[in-house]
Amino acid sequence: MPELPEVETVRRDLIRSLAGKRIEQVKILNAGSLKGATPKGFIREISGRSFARFGRRGKYLILHLETGQALVVHLKMTGVLQYQQKGDSLPKTARIIFYFSGGGRLVFSDQRKFGSIELVRDADRIPSLQKMGPEPLEKEFTVVALKARLGNRKRPIKPLLLDQTIVAGLGNIYASEALHRAGILPQRRAGSLTAPEIKKLHRAIVQVLKEAIAARGSSVDTYRDGQGKKGWFQVKHRVYDKQGTKCKRCGGTIVKEIFRGRGTYWCPKCQR
Repeated sequence: MPELPEVETVRRDLIRSLAGKRIEQVKILNAGSLKGATPKGFIREISGRSFARFGRRGKYLILHLETGQALVVHLKMTGVLQYQQKGDSLPKTARIIFYFSGGGRLVFSDQRKFGSIELVRDADRIPSLQKMGPEPLEKEFTVVALKARLGNRKRPIKPLLLDQTIVAGLGNIYASEALHRAGILPQRRAGSLTAPEIKKLHRAIVQVLKEAIAARGSSVDTYRDGQGKKGWFQVKHRVYDKQGTKCKRCGGTIVKEIFRGRGTYWCPKCQR
């Protein structure tokens, strides 16, 4: 599933590709990819509109129209939002296509059909977005804020980091990578973390997300950026999908375990 770095990479690509372009035509190839609207109503509302700005909240893309409305895009597990030039091959899993005046098209493709696009009048009022925790790359995400959200909880730290009400945008890849960098066992009770450990975890979260964005995300499955290209941060993963290999920090062997329903990766030697 695309996480914060992947969604942020797509957002930045779309700024360059779509700013000021007017939607000339829309084709709905899979009505199930639309949320809260009929194909006819959706097409009627956005035809002739232009994108004014491009936002992100956690793992959601928020494409603001000139009317004040917005397209809220959730890529879920296999969604891809890609700008194409005329003549480019249309993905076999294309679900919704936006055509622009002057040529070019934005293609929402989704192999497993879990992703969605929703037209809303005010993105700030969407309950799931309102409940989200702080953005980890914004000023509001401080060591103090992280400590307060973790509190004295008995839940293991890894599932808590995946909880979008704790920190927005983290998923399985970057939670695993951050915990390894901080030297914290994924199964540790959150309330057992010391102040120095929380500080290390905060720094690790910020560092790994920044590095992943610089590398244009991790293409471990179907993820492609806004140009249809792969990211390359997967080559820098230290634990995610590295089971059986040597830990680059201590030489221990990386293990994988299904923990709370998710594949979890860590080094038993240097994570405590």
